[in-house]
Amino acid sequence: MLVLVGLFVGIALAKPWGGAVTPIAPTPEPAATGGLTASSTPADTGGAVPTPAVTPYGSPSADPFGTLVPPPVTAAWTAIDWRQLPPGDPRGLVRSVLRWQGGFLALGSRASSTPIGISKDGLRWERLPANTATFWPGLVTVAMAEVSSGLVALTLLTGTWDCSAAAACPTYSPALPLMAWTSPDGQAWTPNTGPDLGMPTTWNEPPLLAAGPDGLVAASPTSPSRVAVSADGVHWRTVPAAALPPGLAIRDIVRTATGFTAVGALKVDADHVRAVSVTSVNGAAWSGPYPLDMATASAFILASTGPSWEATRLVAAPAGLIAEGRVLATPGATLWWQSADGRDWRPLPGYPPLGPTTCTGEGCGSEPDGALVGDDQRMIALRGGAEAGAWASADGLAWQKLAVSGDLPGPTATQARLLPGGVLVSDGSTSWLGQARAN
Repeated sequence: MLVLVGLFVGIALAKPWGGAVTPIAPTPEPAATGGLTASSTPADTGGAVPTPAVTPYGSPSADPFGTLVPPPVTAAWTAIDWRQLPPGDPRGLVRSVLRWQGGFLALGSRASSTPIGISKDGLRWERLPANTATFWPGLVTVAMAEVSSGLVALTLLTGTWDCSAAAACPTYSPALPLMAWTSPDGQAWTPNTGPDLGMPTTWNEPPLLAAGPDGLVAASPTSPSRVAVSADGVHWRTVPAAALPPGLAIRDIVRTATGFTAVGALKVDADHVRAVSVTSVNGAAWSGPYPLDMATASAFILASTGPSWEATRLVAAPAGLIAEGRVLATPGATLWWQSADGRDWRPLPGYPPLGPTTCTGEGCGSEPDGALVGDDQRMIALRGGAEAGAWASADGLAWQKLAVSGDLPGPTATQARLLPGGVLVSDGSTSWLGQARAN
């Protein structure tokens, strides 16, 4: 593995595909395409590029990305205005938008490639050219985060991580391990040896990456998980296996006010796992495991004979967390828990504020009726269809109902991503972009 890592870094640093890793002028594309497209090339002004006037929040944007300037990071959302995206609109490819000290960076999802858009203000966007010296051709960006010196991106050689109905499941190359690319501005990138999380031969999910006060934590999507930490994305240190509970498979990690919280499944014997959490101040030393109890999760679970359950996802807000999980049985059920500190968890029967699904048939009532998303600033619960609604929370317990308007999402639009200025949802074939309004 060390030989492969050294070989790849040597090749990357030599950049035989041509030239230094420097910003490349975006290729103009028709404004009608929308989404992660390049902004129009400015007219010749004798070498000086005019600075367009900043459009205030709430004003319509003429930029191809088709958004408004996101509200201030701490602004309380009061409403969501929905629009249905036309078929093929590249905005439907967006899987995350990172707000960082230099502006905004959007990652898309397309088979065997990762469209990347950058913006200083969230209004005017340009797309980084794909398959050029910016990133080594053929790489897929699987995670991105911010450190004090700029941005860090983790890349794999081939494959796509999206297992939605519109894309194939991952097929990662076993030829090379993860690479870590660093950038001070989102345009010029430098390749580095990535975290040692093992070879991705059998991975069927992307690696996990979270940024905290002391740097980065990365974890493999394996059982048991391998963890590495870094202060800058360049120098990585593998966390000893003894620092984590034996047999822990980490399924998600988020930043909290005191460091990091991770959830997953802990093997208790050859045939059973239990949902647990672990916490850390710096990503290197971990406390736990802390149980996420199934016994009182819901009336459905009380009647279930499922012998195993796991936590699969964390949704974070400033004053609390919600962990999502599932019962490993047929039929199974979705589980929700809430915690203020990542250690003490209470079950949330009925999935408030969404409530359970109301369809008829086997398994109905065992899933939330909508979607839940969150970041460091807020949680948003939303539902489409005839009873469409949206709610915001800072802790996962108290919810504020938001006004909704426009082309409301369909009832099966439960694939959701929280953006700095709104929400993107999809039912697998149609996408809706919800623009947030704030006080």
